[in-house]
Amino acid sequence: MPNEPSPDPQPGPPRGAGSGQMGVAPETYVWPLVALVVVILPQVLVPARMREGPPIVVPATEAAVVLILLAVAAKPGPVPRAARPLVLSLVAVLIVANTGAAVRLVALVLRSTPEGETPPTVTQLLVTAVTLLATNIVTFGLLYWQIDGGGPDVRRVGAARYPDFQFPQTGIEGLAPPDWKPRFPDHLYLAFTNVVAFSPTDTLPLTHRVKGLMAIQSMISLAVLVVVLSRVINILPP
Repeated sequence: MPNEPSPDPQPGPPRGAGSGQMGVAPETYVWPLVALVVVILPQVLVPARMREGPPIVVPATEAAVVLILLAVAAKPGPVPRAARPLVLSLVAVLIVANTGAAVRLVALVLRSTPEGETPPTVTQLLVTAVTLLATNIVTFGLLYWQIDGGGPDVRRVGAARYPDFQFPQTGIEGLAPPDWKPRFPDHLYLAFTNVVAFSPTDTLPLTHRVKGLMAIQSMISLAVLVVVLSRVINILPP
C-alpha cells in the first residue's frame, strides 16, 4: 500500500514571535502602587507616640501622588509616554518630601533637647528610621525604573540607544531570554542594595545621572543610619 502523504503541519507562530522586542509584555503600575501604599501605611497607622514624624504633610503628599498615579494607570492600555514627565515629577516630589523628613529627623537627633521636653525614645527613633529608609528604597526604585533607558515603554520596544544600568542578565549571555528587560522589581532591588551596601552590588550604573542619584540615595540612608544608631547606642543602658 503506497505511503499516504503526511498531513500539513499546523501553522505556528511566525519565526521570532514572542522572542523579539515587541513580544515583551508592557509593565503595569500595580506593583509600584502596591509598594508605595506599603510604605505609606506605617506612617499613618503607627501611633504618633511610637515615632518621631514624618510630619503629616509627608504621608499626605505620598497619598496624593498615589491617587494621581492610580488615575494615570487606570486608563486602558499601556501608560502613554506623554504621562512620563508627570510621573517623573511626582516621584521627585516623593523623594523631596522623604528627604525633608530625613533632614528633620537628623536635626532632631543632633540638637540638644530643650528643658521640659522629653527626648525621643529608642522605639520612636528606630520606627522613624525604618520608615524613612523603606520610603527611600521605594521612591528611588520608582525613579530608577522610570529613567532607565527612557522608561519601561521605551525599554520594551528597544527604542533606547543606551541603558542607564547594566544588569547581569544583559551583560552575560545565557542568564535570561534574549528579550529580557529589567522591570520594577529589578530596580526596587537595586535601590534596596544601594541603601544597605551604600554601593551597587550586581547591577552597575552606567550614566552620570544615575551615579549621582545613587550617591544621593546612599547619603540620605547613611545620615539616617549613622545619626540614629549612634543616638540609640547612647540611650541604651550599658
